[in-house]
Formats: sequence, structure tokens, C-alpha cells
Amino acid sequence: MLFKKSGKSFLDKEIAGFEQPTPRTLATAFTPPDPVLEEPTFREEEPEEIPDAYIGPGVSLKGDLEFPNLLRIDGKFEGTVQSSGRIIVGPEGHVIANLKLKEAFISGKIEGDIFVEDRLVLRGRAEIYGNVTAPVVSVDEGVTIVGQLCVSTKNSNPL
Repeated sequence: MLFKKSGKSFLDKEIAGFEQPTPRTLATAFTPPDPVLEEPTFREEEPEEIPDAYIGPGVSLKGDLEFPNLLRIDGKFEGTVQSSGRIIVGPEGHVIANLKLKEAFISGKIEGDIFVEDRLVLRGRAEIYGNVTAPVVSVDEGVTIVGQLCVSTKNSNPL
């Protein structure tokens, strides 16, 4: 007999040198690092307080609006809006006015310039036809803005 057969082949000896991964070692080997979670600097939710004034669906108004805290528009308004408070324009809301306020949450249609002191949140299928100036802007996918968007500091003047 020329060759004597040993218990293990050459290939078996090579494979024996490598440890077969177990499902546990595979899972830990490819686990991504924990993400660093940062608290958002602002919230995008609409305020939950009761509005000072409400323009409901089917209601149409013209004029100048000034209010101290919160206004919600689900109908149509034409004129000017100026406030140290906030506005919510619902998905069916339509505003033809220049807006100057502290905060705005818009899901409807605005025709006019918007100047916001703190933040502007544009949601859903919001449509803006005018220039926008705000220090913080949040825009959902699907929002339309036709005009200039200026994200600037609080000390800037409106366009």
C-alpha cells in the first residue's frame, strides 16, 4: 500500500481551524451601533389648545384679522393676518392674505407672503403661492411652494 489513509483529509484539517459561526455570533457581529437619539428642538404637532377664533368649512370672510393666541381656518379668508400668536390652516382652508405671525401650521392653501417669527410647519398637500420667511421650516413630502423660501434668523425683516 502506497498511501496510508488518515482519519481526516487535508481539507477537513483546514476547515477545523475555522470556527463555524453560530446564529448568535452572526447576529452580534453585524449589529449596527445604537443610534444617538437627539430630542427635536421643536415639535411639529398642532397646538392642542382651543383656538381663540375659528373659521369653519363653508364660511368665507374678508377683512383684517388680529388675534392674541390661536386661530384655526378650515374655510376661506381674504385680507391680512397679523398676530403675536399662531395659526392653523386645515386641509380645506384657503387663505388669500399676507401672514405675519409667531408660528404657522399649514395643511391647506395660502395665496400671499408668509413671515413667521418662530417656525413654519407645512403638512400634507399644503400649497403656498407666495414668498416665505421663517427661521425654522418643516416641509412634508407633497407640499407645493411657488415663490421664494428664505430660512433666516429671527432678526430678519420680511420680504
